[in-house]
Amino acid sequence: MQVPASLPTSLSASDLIGGGAGQAISAEQPLWDLSPTRPLEYSIASSPYDIDSEESNLLAWAKRNHRFLTKKEVESFEKQAGVQGGGSEHDVWRIKAPKGAVIIRRTINDSYGFAHSSPFQYLQRLVDVSAAIPDAPISFLGMSKNSRGNGIVWTVQPYIEGIHPKDGELAAWLKKAGWSEVTDSRGRLIYEKSGVRIHDAHAGNFIKTKDGHIIPIDVFFEGLE
Repeated sequence: MQVPASLPTSLSASDLIGGGAGQAISAEQPLWDLSPTRPLEYSIASSPYDIDSEESNLLAWAKRNHRFLTKKEVESFEKQAGVQGGGSEHDVWRIKAPKGAVIIRRTINDSYGFAHSSPFQYLQRLVDVSAAIPDAPISFLGMSKNSRGNGIVWTVQPYIEGIHPKDGELAAWLKKAGWSEVTDSRGRLIYEKSGVRIHDAHAGNFIKTKDGHIIPIDVFFEGLE
């Protein structure tokens, strides 16, 4: 890996308020150190044992590499960052950092995105998204624990100025890019191209920039190698 995982000092609220510019690394770094093989596809359920084991290993890795946010630092960040947004998978903050606005996310609900996904599956999701969508890479910052002692992953992504496209605009853009509509076994609409599937492809997970460029910001892929 080109970027060392370890920080000289522990991750702090100030690091997050500053946009994580000097702290962000590829999620591939902890995977490289901890997972000898590619994790299961993100859409495949992991066992509770695997989730707990991976969480324990990832938390230990974060502490060894000074990438663990203490309760005090989390509370300080929340106080400085103000009101957050988010959805079913993350809390989200827009931070006006010195080097440009960013989006800071943390996982919620005692889970790593999907309730059945493991920490390593989640990290692989970040790696795949960053490779497939270089305009909006999602980088790893570190870990913390919630009030129940469960792990939380913190990430940062460049803020993309724009609006959400209309459903028709998004459908036309996906079709032009070669993505075809398919329905999975649960009746969910997804898109497929050359054996790769893109999930969560709804308008709320895309940004249309001022020049009309559409950028995915919170999707995940299945079928990448």
